[in-house]
Amino acid sequence: MVKCIVISDEITGGSSVGALLEKNQNKVCALINPRSLRDPMLANFDCVVYSTNSRNLTKEQSYQLVFYAARLLKSDDALIYAKRIDPSMRGNTCTETQAMLDALGDKDRVAIVVPAFPALNRSNVGGYILVDGKPLQKSLIGLEDLSASQSGRVADLFTEKFKYKTQTLHLKELLHGAEYLAKRIIDLANDGVRAIVLDSVSQEDINLIADAVLLSKIKFLAVDPGPFTATLSRKVMKDAYKKDSKAKIFGVVGGSNPLISAQVELLRLEEKPFIVSVRNKELLGDAHRRATEIGRVVNQILVNYENYNVAFAVSDHLGSNPDIIINFEQILEKTGRTKEEAIDLISAAYGEIAYTVLSSNKDIKALYSTGAEYTVAICRELKCNGLRLQGQVKPLTAYATVLDGPYDGLKYVTSASSATNTDTLVDSIQYLKRKLEL
Repeated sequence: MVKCIVISDEITGGSSVGALLEKNQNKVCALINPRSLRDPMLANFDCVVYSTNSRNLTKEQSYQLVFYAARLLKSDDALIYAKRIDPSMRGNTCTETQAMLDALGDKDRVAIVVPAFPALNRSNVGGYILVDGKPLQKSLIGLEDLSASQSGRVADLFTEKFKYKTQTLHLKELLHGAEYLAKRIIDLANDGVRAIVLDSVSQEDINLIADAVLLSKIKFLAVDPGPFTATLSRKVMKDAYKKDSKAKIFGVVGGSNPLISAQVELLRLEEKPFIVSVRNKELLGDAHRRATEIGRVVNQILVNYENYNVAFAVSDHLGSNPDIIINFEQILEKTGRTKEEAIDLISAAYGEIAYTVLSSNKDIKALYSTGAEYTVAICRELKCNGLRLQGQVKPLTAYATVLDGPYDGLKYVTSASSATNTDTLVDSIQYLKRKLEL
């Protein structure tokens, strides 16, 4: 049953959005033939991306094509409608957004315009699209709808060319959080605004905007190059996938790398896993304190796993502040251990946590770990010979299955501690979900 409907002005851009939606475990089809818009086979897909091939047509022609397609695809089952726009603002952006709003027919539906594409280093600040920090006009040539001879602001583009009332919300509005932003959106919608153009510089901003839109409960049309639509899809449609399988994922993130702490925070936003903080200093205590801490972490995870697909044991040293570092050094001095000996003890404890959780919950079908020492410790506890490498999630992050031993074939993603891209952890969990068909 189609839950997400996207209309694009050309096939390659439409397919790129489809690829993002597929990452969310959606079944996606990309269409170019208008005769297929009423085909019964569409019921087999979660998302439909239709390309009008109207990028280089007149405004009148593109309006008609988008209006016609949106009318045919409109459905009571749809949860998300989206108008895919070019990240360089080529094509008839305003006209096609207007056509889709008109076709859907809801006088209170608001176009939420989020032009940023962080993965392409494109942000929207003060209404301007920036590429690598430079105004779009200084980065690219041949701009059509966003003319360099005009102000070059997306906000002005909608204010000047969109026939309905438009409002912009800048970065300062996002700093107050999702609930505040939701209220601003509600107030603007009640005031008759039909398009809201929002600043954003990161995926975290896009997450916040998506949360705010959903909290507002307004009828909306997502207008963006793809990331905002994909984020909405994760948040709106993911509950259905949780019901499809009991398969669980367990992960371990040790160490004290402050950059990896950003990965964990993005994971909280994107996947909303159950996370237990591991008190590392307890793992360096006597046998009783060590066992007590391991038991506490394991018990919290097992008790809460019923309500989650993903759970993590995460070091309390991530993003270490000076006090934690000093305290850790004092413990080393007091116990007479070297830093290397302490790391061996801590990583071994994480391995024990992973093994105990895994052996106590048969629904766990995949593991994740960051850092060589933690991966080795887990493999030792699983009594395997290593990992059967089967692919790359992204640089420094590999997909594998456990090689031999009682857990032979168990899916596993391991990431180097130097893989510090903010989205590494989220991408890894979503990769495992696709492998598990969650």
